[in-house]
Amino acid sequence: MSNIRLVVALFVFSIMVSGLMVSNLPQTKVEAAPEPNNTWRQVDPADVQIGKNYLIVSEHGALANAQATINTPGDVTGDTQIGMVSKPVTIEDGLITSEVTDDMIWQFGLGANTAAASGGLGEGPGYYVLNSAPGAGGGTEPLRRESSFNAQHAPLNTTGAAINGNQQSLLMHVLDEKEGTVSLYIWGGNNQWNFALTSTEDGFTAKSKAASATSAAQLLEQMQESPSLKLYEPNVTAGVQHYVMASSGENGSISPSSLAGHVWVNDGEDVTFTFNPAFGFEVDKVTVNDEEVTVTDNTYTIKNVIASGTSIHVTFKPASNAADLPFTVYNDIFSVGNVTTAVVIDLGEGNAANLADLSADMFTAAARNTRLDGSTVIFDGLRNITRVYVNNNPEPLGYISPAPGSDDLVTDMPASGRYIIVEFEFWNANGYTSGAMASGNLQNAFSALLNYRVNVDREIKLTDGTTITPRFTQAAVVNPALDKFVPDKTNPGGTGSMDILISIDESWEDLGPLPLFIYNHGGGRGGPSGDYFAPVQTANGAAVLSKLQLENPGKYNAHIIATQNHSNNQANNEALMAYVEKLAAEGKVDLSRIYMSGFSMGSMYTIGFYNRNPDFLAAIVPLAGGTLPTIEQLTANSELTKTAIWAHTHKNDGAGNSWTAYFTTGAGASGLYSEANVTVLETNQAFNFPYYGFDWTPHETEAQVFSNLLGQSNASFRYGASQEKYADKNIFDWMFAQYRNRIADLKETVASLDIVHGNKNALMVKLKNAEEYMADTEHAKSAQAVNMLNAFINQVNAFVNSGKLTEEQAKKMISLAEETIRNIQR
Repeated sequence: MSNIRLVVALFVFSIMVSGLMVSNLPQTKVEAAPEPNNTWRQVDPADVQIGKNYLIVSEHGALANAQATINTPGDVTGDTQIGMVSKPVTIEDGLITSEVTDDMIWQFGLGANTAAASGGLGEGPGYYVLNSAPGAGGGTEPLRRESSFNAQHAPLNTTGAAINGNQQSLLMHVLDEKEGTVSLYIWGGNNQWNFALTSTEDGFTAKSKAASATSAAQLLEQMQESPSLKLYEPNVTAGVQHYVMASSGENGSISPSSLAGHVWVNDGEDVTFTFNPAFGFEVDKVTVNDEEVTVTDNTYTIKNVIASGTSIHVTFKPASNAADLPFTVYNDIFSVGNVTTAVVIDLGEGNAANLADLSADMFTAAARNTRLDGSTVIFDGLRNITRVYVNNNPEPLGYISPAPGSDDLVTDMPASGRYIIVEFEFWNANGYTSGAMASGNLQNAFSALLNYRVNVDREIKLTDGTTITPRFTQAAVVNPALDKFVPDKTNPGGTGSMDILISIDESWEDLGPLPLFIYNHGGGRGGPSGDYFAPVQTANGAAVLSKLQLENPGKYNAHIIATQNHSNNQANNEALMAYVEKLAAEGKVDLSRIYMSGFSMGSMYTIGFYNRNPDFLAAIVPLAGGTLPTIEQLTANSELTKTAIWAHTHKNDGAGNSWTAYFTTGAGASGLYSEANVTVLETNQAFNFPYYGFDWTPHETEAQVFSNLLGQSNASFRYGASQEKYADKNIFDWMFAQYRNRIADLKETVASLDIVHGNKNALMVKLKNAEEYMADTEHAKSAQAVNMLNAFINQVNAFVNSGKLTEEQAKKMISLAEETIRNIQR
């Protein structure tokens, strides 16, 4: 006898099944569902069948549908990973004799693996492993792994409705035919990301042989190292049974059914199905084996079932008395990316509902989201509703979760309003929730077609006492921060052209030329050609600044460019500079305040652009990648020293050691830079809403940099004169305070003038004095610098009046001087 004891949390699990493709199986002997406390016997792996229920057991216990924290010491993601719990079982004489609860019973549905087989692994579609009783942290989806973020362990969950056949299909490999032991594994293909289901005393997780892509041979090694698994089935005997595949369309359900769609029927018996429309809907059509049948009282009976494979499907339509109510899918920007946070229902002009007549339990919301091709499914499932309320404007009043909520959370909501706000959960302690990110997850740089549906279980009561039986129809998808952008190209049809998104700040018409912020996405996050909004679906500094502008009117006036699939070469750079210079010629852009940032490959692009064209940029913020100039390069080209820098990287990322050395004993600490800072991070924790301490893997620096105040970040090393001054500010506050000192340009222009030496010297003295005043930061002589520049402008005008300078010569110098004055006075 062996006893396996571990603690488990309980789940509550459900799943919607629609149109599952299941192969025609021969008739089989299938056991009836066991009574509580019945024993379970080991099953031969060769007898595992689609649609049947099994226990998955290792030496540590049975896999249960509950979330667990698994210790993973030494992995690059940190010392823990999210997994599933194992539940204690008692095994006597080969039988499980202890109580088997619903959270331990997994139905094996047909999987969707499409990766090519190799080395004896990866054959067939695999299994969707499904459970009908999840608890805290559980969901309604097949057991799956999420991205490992270049780590050896990948998180497991049953909440991820984002569609990825290879990440949510478990394949089975027999380890020992005699013992009946197996490994369940998640296959990406040879030399791709491959993981074996692995157990420890803490529970189950997905583990790879290395924190990188692995071969089939390496995955086999991991299977041998991981505790082997045995599958168990109910220890009961039943007669011959066959399955009927039962499924339903949207806005209703069919019963009986199951997670995988299989309904088992004794040989020769009848089975009656009941169709359950959602409120405001009725049965539209029922088909059996794709042939329409007549329905009586929302039921239909299939008689004399003698073979497997019969299918029954029901669809629903709006009731005849249902009225259209349009809704908008509302998306918001957080530093992690584009997030769907709510749907906004419009009751129509002159109509309103009372807050007291609404509650979250009245509503359900689900979505089936695809990429732009309309067929590649990103997410298909339910969204968790956190609260429902009314508003007089079509927008959320802050967000209630995760607690304590957003900074702009409104708890004293209007008593009545035209718009019903159905707010979703989108973040929890484990990160973004299933369906929250429009693209699917942090690694998916794809735009999405969001297709939401909303149901209610009762009439909507209006303030005038009338009621509506609603048929909710999606009318629009909005994201106020992203809707400001339009696609463009830097040099259409020409050399070095690049796709960009640009947001023009119309306040330039009143304020004059404005700063420009250019952001460069990380590798793999540019999306496919033609998907222009792909770069701003995941973490992107351009999208974050756009939202800050909406939240802080007048504070961050600037134009914004998000580059797409950039090339780190001078032809690309010249096309971009020409594009920006055209905007400047139109009076829109202040060329002394061009800022650039980027992550990973985008950071390398940023530094490459800076190294080649230093006089074009006022400040750069490289994140996690790139080689900064040496002392020799700084000395040879003083323009490099005039661009302000604030670099960020994690200590354990590729740039961690090199940038620490650079700003300790290298060029960064040489005193050659006019403004140089670095933050080397101990963790990538973000401490503000909605993260509250959530930590990303070492390379993923973007989200915390654009969420934290500069002093909030958990750093292991800091360098730079601005660290203390900007500790309670964000990176954009520092960035917008930087400008390219144009006095050097003015001095070059004056030196090139063909005028007498005395006149030239009169101009040059004023510029040198202004420069000295600006450099004297200890005594704050900015006013004196402004006075000198005004004196310079007056002198230029006097030379024009006396014919010593042309108006064209004067115009350029006066423009540069006035630009410098504006920057000093900010």
